[in-house]
Amino acid sequence: MGFAVCVGNASLASMELRWVRRSKCDDAPRSIPIFISTLKKDVNLEELRHLYSRCDHSCNRLAKNGNGIVDMKKLRTAISHSDVVVSVFCKPHHTVLVEDDEQESLSSKQNKDESSLGDMFQDVLPLAPSNGQLVGFGRAYSDYGLTASIHDLMVLPSLQRMGIGKLIVNRITRLLTSRDIYDIAALCFEHERPFFKACGFADDRMGSTTMMFTKSLEA
Repeated sequence: MGFAVCVGNASLASMELRWVRRSKCDDAPRSIPIFISTLKKDVNLEELRHLYSRCDHSCNRLAKNGNGIVDMKKLRTAISHSDVVVSVFCKPHHTVLVEDDEQESLSSKQNKDESSLGDMFQDVLPLAPSNGQLVGFGRAYSDYGLTASIHDLMVLPSLQRMGIGKLIVNRITRLLTSRDIYDIAALCFEHERPFFKACGFADDRMGSTTMMFTKSLEA
């Protein structure tokens, strides 16, 4: 879908409002607005840590004592030193996706009816990071000259397969290539390779693979 509002150059906008579509809508809206920001000030670290958990994203690099819980101090440092940060927000009530109406309990239906008025009020307010929920994220490091790498690409499970992940990757690569950096690597799991190939990535011509240093501090 086309964007509705841009701030700055269309390809390098720091803030942008777009519409994305679900492949099947059930009781949820088929099209919803999302807000894309490349400003670090829009990253709420508590929300980002929650997104790590909701996406079951491996964060061993940022884990506290190896227990899988994101260390906020490490997360703050990681974001501050990231060269590109892309955050995606949407209205909180648009993150709810009921996959099977028959499994929906009576209590949840009542809660849904009671919250409908609040949802209507939220729909009237313009979407912004201040009133939206963080539902997508990605960041990249670069040496500002030759190479860069993409890390921590995440989209809330209920909003996956709507093109949000591709929007994040495209924004990151556009920002990097605008600096004449074209050697861009994606740190990803094996099952994520088809997604990155669809975003224009391919196997390294040098045949290199990613290896991680695993020696612990205690060793």
